[in-house]
Amino acid sequence: MNLLAHLLLAERSETSFAGQILGDEIKGRLDDRFQPPVRHGIRLHRAIDGHSDAHDGHRRLRNLFEAPHRRYAGILVDIGLDHALARHWADFHTDSLASFARHAQRRVMAEWPSNAPFSRLRLRGLGNVLEGYRNPQGIQRALNSVAARLRRDNPVADALPAIQARQQAFAEELDLLIDDLTKLVARIDQSARDPEQ
Repeated sequence: MNLLAHLLLAERSETSFAGQILGDEIKGRLDDRFQPPVRHGIRLHRAIDGHSDAHDGHRRLRNLFEAPHRRYAGILVDIGLDHALARHWADFHTDSLASFARHAQRRVMAEWPSNAPFSRLRLRGLGNVLEGYRNPQGIQRALNSVAARLRRDNPVADALPAIQARQQAFAEELDLLIDDLTKLVARIDQSARDPEQ
């Protein structure tokens, strides 16, 4: 899953929004450099990603991509699902996407640890990014950003037409995926918010 879905699940589970963002940045064993709520958010992000990647719906969507995008299908599916979530936002949340995006940005900025790997100032446009997932231009910006972070030449920045051609498939898989991920975060016991790992 990508940013929008992770933050929706953070809200549903009443866990750290900052931890969900940091889940892609912090690798390996977690130590005590972050407060327990942020550590729990990072762990939850990892659990969401693991469950999502193993989910039959995610697998079906990945299988829709052919060369040259096949190698990057997991990334493209995550971005495509956020696009579908943004386009069908009213099915998943009572607030507007714009309202949620502003709320998410406020939460991330308020929770952002001073010792995070990058300054919270880099996240000043987060609300606009989340809102932008609704339209092709926002998805293209996300694809460009991912393509620039990958180490080798890749076709990710050129994948917008491939994602758009599969919009119906993304919409069809989204309900069950979000439902299953919501159940996953609900199953995580309160006592597991900061286990030694």
